Amino acid sequence: MKISVVTVCYNAVQTLEKTMLSVLNQTYPYVEYIIIDGGSTDGTVDIIKKYADRLAYWVSEPDKGIYDAMNKGIKAATGEWINFMNSGDTFYEANTLAQVCTFMEGQVADIVYGDAKYIYEWGDIIRKPFFLSELRKHMIFCHQSAFVKMNIMKKYKFSLKYKISGDYNFFYQQYMLSRRFSYLSICISNFDAVDGVSSRNCLVCLKEDARINGRKDTISWKFFYYKTWILVSIKSSLKSILPRKVVLILKKTI
Repeated sequence: MKISVVTVCYNAVQTLEKTMLSVLNQTYPYVEYIIIDGGSTDGTVDIIKKYADRLAYWVSEPDKGIYDAMNKGIKAATGEWINFMNSGDTFYEANTLAQVCTFMEGQVADIVYGDAKYIYEWGDIIRKPFFLSELRKHMIFCHQSAFVKMNIMKKYKFSLKYKISGDYNFFYQQYMLSRRFSYLSICISNFDAVDGVSSRNCLVCLKEDARINGRKDTISWKFFYYKTWILVSIKSSLKSILPRKVVLILKKTI
């Protein structure tokens, strides 16, 4: 069973190598690794070239955003399953893919997903996905901890209408089409919850999610959004006036 892993990046010289080594050092032998770079100018391409002989495909050229880059990766991929491990994120262990593939062999599934370790400034925590039915409201698992059957991924790809929630749009669409989701109770990925795109743009993410699932005009969603907006504003204000150590303590406890 060949697994395609796609990493998209742009000016990621500080984070790309650890992601690449996490994929390249997997004990599972049948991995097709693809790098899609958005035309970096900071030395990222030099890192890619350093491991080019171990890559199935790579390209560095301008794109229309993260989901356009992901779609390029889908087009190049030839595995039975596909995973997206973006720059800065890593697999939880060296044998993670081996564990996932062993699980897949006994499943009739279209999408397999598992736990993720979220890494914050104050520390980290392993989070299990929400109940599958919660996909009607929001993303329930970390995208880096998900694997999708290639024939489905190639058919639907990611919509370029969304800057942050293109992955949620895809999984929401597949849920509404009654695809077979299967949960694997292991930690699959280490997710950068500080500098990741969705982490830095949580309010935009909330708006896009609500557009996708049709909840944007409901009173309950508006209340939730403005409550989140207030909390984000308070945290931002505290961050600018309080010592960094105090800010980290507050983030850990709130």
